[in-house]
Amino acid sequence: MHNASQEDLFSYCAQDVVVSVANGFNGTVMCYGQTGAGKTFTMNGATPNFKYRGIIPRSVTQIFQEIGSHSDKDFTIKVSYLEIYNEQMFDLLSDQPRDKTGGSAISIQDDSKGEVHVKGLSQCVVNNEEEALNHLFEGE
Repeated sequence: MHNASQEDLFSYCAQDVVVSVANGFNGTVMCYGQTGAGKTFTMNGATPNFKYRGIIPRSVTQIFQEIGSHSDKDFTIKVSYLEIYNEQMFDLLSDQPRDKTGGSAISIQDDSKGEVHVKGLSQCVVNNEEEALNHLFEGE
């Protein structure tokens, strides 16, 4: 989607994933590409201008709208913030110091069910959109 707006990009690439999460499915939205290609802007957006919110803040808004429409179910929302840079993983919400190689004490593992987990990644329980966005800002 060349020269698409942030809103169009979210609608096309991420909105269905977020809606399906509220219905019990796992979902991932990931950016991949060269340095300077716009991954950070696509995912985070430009904070000062609401119009330029990226996929992550739009997803946070959408997930709380979705769970608000499912009053018959209980939800627990947990926020994690993982960055992979130069083959190193960084827990952006952890207050633990990075190890000597520059990474964090986290690793990707498969369990016996074939599900992928990030061992050691912080998970912060949030109750509303504001708390979730505060963690996003903290991670940045």
